Amino acid sequence: MTINLQSLPSVYALLLIEVAENWQVKPEQLLADIGLTREMLLEPQRRISLEDVNKLIIKARQLTQEAALAIYFGQKMQISMHGFIGFAALTAANAREALCIAERFVGMISSLVELRVEEGAEQSSLVVQINTQLQPLRELAVLAVMFGFAHMGFVATGKVLTGHAELDFACPEYLIPLIPLLPATVSFEQPRNRIIFSSSYLDLPLVMANPVASQLALAQCEQELQRFGLDKPFVAQVKALMFDEKTGFATLEQVAQRLHMSERTLKRQLAKYDLTYTDLVEEARKQKAFDLLADPTQSLEDISEYLGYSDLANFTRAFKRWTEQTPTAYRKSLVK
Repeated sequence: MTINLQSLPSVYALLLIEVAENWQVKPEQLLADIGLTREMLLEPQRRISLEDVNKLIIKARQLTQEAALAIYFGQKMQISMHGFIGFAALTAANAREALCIAERFVGMISSLVELRVEEGAEQSSLVVQINTQLQPLRELAVLAVMFGFAHMGFVATGKVLTGHAELDFACPEYLIPLIPLLPATVSFEQPRNRIIFSSSYLDLPLVMANPVASQLALAQCEQELQRFGLDKPFVAQVKALMFDEKTGFATLEQVAQRLHMSERTLKRQLAKYDLTYTDLVEEARKQKAFDLLADPTQSLEDISEYLGYSDLANFTRAFKRWTEQTPTAYRKSLVK
């Protein structure tokens, strides 16, 4: 199945329309410029490009004269609107499982948002990455995700969750009077967007926990991931960060730093796929070795050094473990 993930499911546009109706803005007023109707948005498979979503937000702000639409949007966000992902999270055993489900499967909804859970001994955080520079979409997405998680966290656990939020942009004027009313303190112009909270929250049970229902929903999510070709997005991210042409393979610690997480969290995330960092390095070395050995201008010593082996003997032992052949024998077999 081919799907354009540079878009959003229409359910999010419907929610924006619902929010705007509080200011007596009619759906047709919002949708006229992008050639859609509310009935069209009700089609289950309908998606809207990020550019059109951005136009919709601009029009909604103009018609409502309310800059703080993101806050109202986030507060009205329901877990159920996220489909099987939301249902799997809502019926998970605890907040940790629910956040891990959101982290893993959010890419099925859109490429707009990436989530990452960073668990520490005392404090943990939910990092929110927004993959667009379109404004006001980017700002609205950051705030809507953060307010949405605060609201959905209360619904899922039955408890008001407090903490600290960091945002990577300057404080908008419309947010200033609302800050004292928020359940969290807020810092602006920070390196990244994240919600920081007590690690004890991760163990909070969910009021609708149901292991059977959650497993059924997770199975559906796994099937959808495979259909969309997104079954291992985190692994792909680690692979992209673990090798540099100039410096070679990075250590586990270096990759964890690049991902802004602890080594323990990185190991835990890879363990979900029954992988270790050593597995990934080994596989990458093997594939690079095959490619380099196919180039007769590359000496075995240069290949060994390039792949990070201390000497040719270590490279030879590793290659024999992979193929039951020496690098020399493998190279000779290529020219037959």
